[in-house]
Amino acid sequence: MNVVMILLLMSLLTRMASGLVMPVSNGLDQLVKAASSTCDILPLEVLFSWASTPELELVEYSRAGRRSYQLGRAHARLRRRLPPSLVLYIPGWWNTPTDESAETLVKALLHRTPLILVLDTRATFCRGYVGSATRVSSVSKKIYKFIKNINSEGYPIASIHLIGFSLGAHVAGMTGRLVQSRLNEKIGKITALDPARPCFTQLPQYRLSRGDASFVQVIHTSAGVLGLEQPVGHADVYVNGVSSPQPECKERAVSLDCDHAQSWKIFATSITNDRSLLGRKCESWNELSDGRCSGNETAVGYGCNTSTRGMFLHKSQEAARKLWTFSPFDIRTWWLG
Repeated sequence: MNVVMILLLMSLLTRMASGLVMPVSNGLDQLVKAASSTCDILPLEVLFSWASTPELELVEYSRAGRRSYQLGRAHARLRRRLPPSLVLYIPGWWNTPTDESAETLVKALLHRTPLILVLDTRATFCRGYVGSATRVSSVSKKIYKFIKNINSEGYPIASIHLIGFSLGAHVAGMTGRLVQSRLNEKIGKITALDPARPCFTQLPQYRLSRGDASFVQVIHTSAGVLGLEQPVGHADVYVNGVSSPQPECKERAVSLDCDHAQSWKIFATSITNDRSLLGRKCESWNELSDGRCSGNETAVGYGCNTSTRGMFLHKSQEAARKLWTFSPFDIRTWWLG
């Protein structure tokens, strides 16, 4: 591809990122389709490798309050205060360190550990979607440097748990890959909350995979729409199957963002209640698609055993209520009450 064509495509990307090609009023579903279609024609490999990221901040949450540091200097500020197991949350598109997702996860996690780190991604992900997606690689490089710095001071890489939502899930994956290739060690755990689908169906080197940590768990709540459909972790949990919308979101005029958000909501609940997120193992994709998995039921989510492998179907209480409603023509429902 010649330089002129690349510059023209970069111009199109900039216009889309600023909202000049498609107005938001057309609806979120149209924007998702537009982003996916645009990614199919753009030179993604060039854009991912060219995109740069400004200096980012890392926000420390503890029971004593909140502090912010420049990511490049955070290792020095956190020296000798890191807990035995370090959790770093990477938000997604247009999420912030103080929005509902971050506050919900942090509040739950503080019941388990005295210190949580949240990456402030506003400088990279609070912009047009395609422009945000192409910065996943550059953000991961900055987190890698932070991990390299704390490891050089003696912190074990195996004690690191990265949690990523949407675009943040791919950042977590690429960070883990950098750690493995450059430090010859694996991050202990990655929890991917509905990894973003638009722009990530191609070029697997820029998206999450099961090899990115010793244990990779994926929570799918918008499979095939905003989130990836295919299993990409050691344990892939599909909430209410592979169809959308989620039962909790059916009354919404626009359910896509609600479906996507269910991933961090149910994971946060599992942090304080190990039995809130149970999954039945699926022996095949057909079982999962039919919503009738025949394997054993196991605890997934925060308390998931790191030896767990396979695809799992979790049916929420809301889905169960909708499934088992009284029908005078169905004898199975006569004794339900």
